[in-house]
Amino acid sequence: MDILIKNVTIVTCNAQNEVLKGDILIKNGRIARIAENIELSIYEQACVKVIEGKDLIAIPGLINAHTHCGQTILRSFADDLPLYEWLFEKIFPAEEKLTKEMIYFSSLLGIAEMLKSGTTMFFDMYFHEDMTAKAVQETGIKAVLSRGLQSDEKEDVRLDETKELIYNYSSDKIKVFFGPHSVYTCSYELLEKVAQLAQEFRTGVMIHLSESENEVNSCFEKYDMSPVKLCNQAGLFDTICVAAHCVYVDDEDIEVMAEKNVSCVYNPTSNLKLGNGFAPVQNMIKSGVNVAIGTDSAASNNNLNMLEEMHIASLLEKGMYRLSDILKAEQILKMATVNAAMAAGINNMGVLHEGFCADIVLLKANDFNMLPCYNPISNVVYSSNPSNVYATIVDGQILYMDGKLFTIDEEALVKEIKSIEKFLKESI
Repeated sequence: MDILIKNVTIVTCNAQNEVLKGDILIKNGRIARIAENIELSIYEQACVKVIEGKDLIAIPGLINAHTHCGQTILRSFADDLPLYEWLFEKIFPAEEKLTKEMIYFSSLLGIAEMLKSGTTMFFDMYFHEDMTAKAVQETGIKAVLSRGLQSDEKEDVRLDETKELIYNYSSDKIKVFFGPHSVYTCSYELLEKVAQLAQEFRTGVMIHLSESENEVNSCFEKYDMSPVKLCNQAGLFDTICVAAHCVYVDDEDIEVMAEKNVSCVYNPTSNLKLGNGFAPVQNMIKSGVNVAIGTDSAASNNNLNMLEEMHIASLLEKGMYRLSDILKAEQILKMATVNAAMAAGINNMGVLHEGFCADIVLLKANDFNMLPCYNPISNVVYSSNPSNVYATIVDGQILYMDGKLFTIDEEALVKEIKSIEKFLKESI
């Protein structure tokens, strides 16, 4: 069914940062028209759902540009540890216990949380990624998926799994990238192979890059160059490349990233929680690097709440640079919407514009924490939380509205998650 949202405050995220008051008509999954007082014909009145939006704010659907949805089941499993200890001594061993079915339900859990907090698309890297793809298909959310790649005896098997994902799941809602985990888990030969395959399959790459000092120091010891320069030399930057974290990048690294159109994903909460430091986001933006925002996984955040991530992203940079006028609300919202779409190579998403995908989030403007509303964009970035989300719409389909998920059985999901939790507690 098509949708007409009436009398809504429209945060467009367009080049002019326009905020409008009017109607949004959605037809066939696209924004057909944005105007004041759109009138429906008698025929249209019978087949168009009307949402009264006078007390709502419409924003483009949020895009979580880096997470591990299948890892949601490990929320609060290993906290207050440095990255390498957290990853190698806690997370990797626990993941050995996870079955395909567990990854499926973990993915559903993550998607449910994201839909309820206004996310309409996410970038993901994990194993049993076909199970995450299945959850994406069933729920109606969008995703950029990658099977995490590492150098060991299963290297070729993982590459084949990536190819199978491309063959079996690529669609209007799902893009598949190659996913080398990092320079410290992948050999140089694997990085080169991934670069070649990405070009062969005309797709992109996502990778954890320069996340910690240990990673950068070991890369210099082994290759006498930074992780950024190593990836560039291996050819990873000759295709679409989405680099998560980029905490320890210097001016030369940033220059390479800008020249090669590498997109950085800023993960402030995860970087803080794992004690990895502060990404020089303002320097990257000034140098022309496209920067998006991601939550990272629920195991290192510990939530998938992009509204919170935007808030922290802005405040952290202001404090780090001691400049209150950088990463303004308008810029942060674009990092969580249109910039992320650009990172995926998508040019009809992330802006409320006629002809674009109808990926729209409606926020309740009259909730106490959203009043008064002198500046809707500021309220979205600095004041909102998931309780303010009234509806999440993807390609014109209402997936969440007024507290109810329409494509996920919440009660059944809770039972499955508690069963997995019990198993993991007893087996680890």
